[in-house]
Amino acid sequence: MYEIQLFGRLEVRTRGVRLSGDDLGGAEPQQILALLALHGALRKDELVELLWNGRPPAAHEDTMEGHLSLLRQRLDPDAAAHDSIITTAGGGYALVAEQVRVDVARFEELVAAASGRSSRRALRPLTAAAHVAARPLLEDVEQPGWAADARERYRVRVMSALLEAAGHAAAIGDAQTAHSLAAQALGLDPASEQAQAIMDKAAASLAPAEPGETRHGHALIPR
Repeated sequence: MYEIQLFGRLEVRTRGVRLSGDDLGGAEPQQILALLALHGALRKDELVELLWNGRPPAAHEDTMEGHLSLLRQRLDPDAAAHDSIITTAGGGYALVAEQVRVDVARFEELVAAASGRSSRRALRPLTAAAHVAARPLLEDVEQPGWAADARERYRVRVMSALLEAAGHAAAIGDAQTAHSLAAQALGLDPASEQAQAIMDKAAASLAPAEPGETRHGHALIPR
């Protein structure tokens, strides 16, 4: 099984080995792996378009095949081409789903698991999703436009999960968790009024009661 990490730096873990950076064969092989991990499968023309930002070199098909061959070899030096986790089918390339686990897919599964649940039951998977996505997507892939687009898309997705989780925490009276999650959301978007409102309300609940007052849930009740 191959564990592919896209949140943070691109990294592959398999059989007790960690591969990242030049271990994966250089910039282009890394990008191919990241693109397939994000999309699952891509046609050759789609991969070419994304990899070279619409301006492929003259011999781009041969070049891409070379990058793929190198990537396959770096992922498993002892495997034959037909045993690679990267398969060729339908005019494109895909990761063999049964052999890989991708953290982005895990994030999406956790968010989906929270849908339609009560606040108490939704909080746990959403908090776990936020933990999975604690670092920016592909933070070591700087140049291609697709990487910046994907990073922004998931920043928004993570922001939404944090706000939803913070709202659920507030709803069940867990002011400490609500405050922490809202603070994380503000770290992604300092202008978020929703995150600020949740954080302010949670902070008020956590503040010591004034003399002559006692707390009941979120409210201050005179003694």
